[in-house]
Amino acid sequence: MTTLTEKQYRLRSIIMMVLYVVLMLTIFPLAKHADAATVRAALALACVAPVVAVIWMMMQRIMGSDELQQRLHMLALSAATGIVAAASLLAGFLQTVHVIAVDGDALIWVFPALCIVYGVSHLIFKRRYGGAGCEG
Repeated sequence: MTTLTEKQYRLRSIIMMVLYVVLMLTIFPLAKHADAATVRAALALACVAPVVAVIWMMMQRIMGSDELQQRLHMLALSAATGIVAAASLLAGFLQTVHVIAVDGDALIWVFPALCIVYGVSHLIFKRRYGGAGCEG
């Protein structure tokens, strides 16, 4: 498995995220109004494909990095998963007892929240260990 350089990784990530935005602005509105459930599902899943591609590239990049970088990413992912899971559980309980009203559409924000908390956690752990990014 060849590891992408920082430049290749950023370029491909930007391309995938531009594709994601285009799909969300063009395809996703069609999915809401399609008649058949299979068509709605296919259109909605098409919007997820670029995100999965970026996750795959990130995984390959981390697997190709040294042990310290892998540890920093693992710590950040663990912290982000715990924080977002606890927040989701809290929101679920508050929704159940009717303290807050959360629509099912709120689920679309779980992944972005995980990404944001992961990014912040990674920066914190990187500073703590005095390390640089995957690029060295």
